[in-house]
Amino acid sequence: MKNNLDFKQFLATLKPSNKNLAFYVDWQKCLKNRDEISISLNHLNFLLGKNRAELKQNIAKLFKEYPKAFECLHIILAVRDKKDVLFDSFGRQRALNSYFSSVDGIYEFMCESSLAEVFTDRKIKDLNDFVFGVEVGLDSNARKNRSGSTMENLIAQIFKKASLEFKEQVYITDFTDLHKAFGEDIKKFDFVVFGKEKTYFIECNFYSSGGSKLNETSRAYQDLAPKFDIFENYEFIWITDGQGWLQAKNKLEEAYKSVELYNLSNIQDFISKVKNDKPSH
Repeated sequence: MKNNLDFKQFLATLKPSNKNLAFYVDWQKCLKNRDEISISLNHLNFLLGKNRAELKQNIAKLFKEYPKAFECLHIILAVRDKKDVLFDSFGRQRALNSYFSSVDGIYEFMCESSLAEVFTDRKIKDLNDFVFGVEVGLDSNARKNRSGSTMENLIAQIFKKASLEFKEQVYITDFTDLHKAFGEDIKKFDFVVFGKEKTYFIECNFYSSGGSKLNETSRAYQDLAPKFDIFENYEFIWITDGQGWLQAKNKLEEAYKSVELYNLSNIQDFISKVKNDKPSH
């Protein structure tokens, strides 16, 4: 057994969330995405508040001067992929961006999507602000992907606070002897922590919900851990948390027998282990 803590206790201390306030919105990404199309949005502002009866005429004026402006209309509908396929009013399938190559197509797009009403009712003053709001909404879809990076940031903060010597995102090729044992597999570790005598190679993750990914991760680390056993100065450590594991506890329990595991509740045990690491003589 590589773990002193009883597995049931390990499960009982899994946390429901690893979120902090920075988790919810990636503001810089939202601003960057908005700024990349701000010139087009500034041109489209020309259509805001115009008379509905003159909308097509004004579309034609803008299309003549700056046709590229209309290429970002899909973002105003909160659609990231401009090649997204839909049915038009005639029951034909077509891509969103197929509307943007002509005045008639753009006018049809705006009428069928109800953007015509939005543009002409004078309630929107600036499309830059509107699209920034859309980007914030679209960014909420990326929250699931941020869970992993949030966990990494949290672990890094814990290590810094404990004054551990460590590096982030380290390739196995930095350790020639270990790389030879792994063969052609160019593995990258979330962290490498340097003790006085040993070096610890760490993977970390957080699962708030279940799924096949948990089983895959568990199997992968069970295969990975034994490769470190031939080295006296290297150890593999897996730091994981999240109550998603309650739906895959059998797989986690299997890994618990052969992989040294910590969660956010007992990570201080790992820190104590590193600090009590005795220098070799």
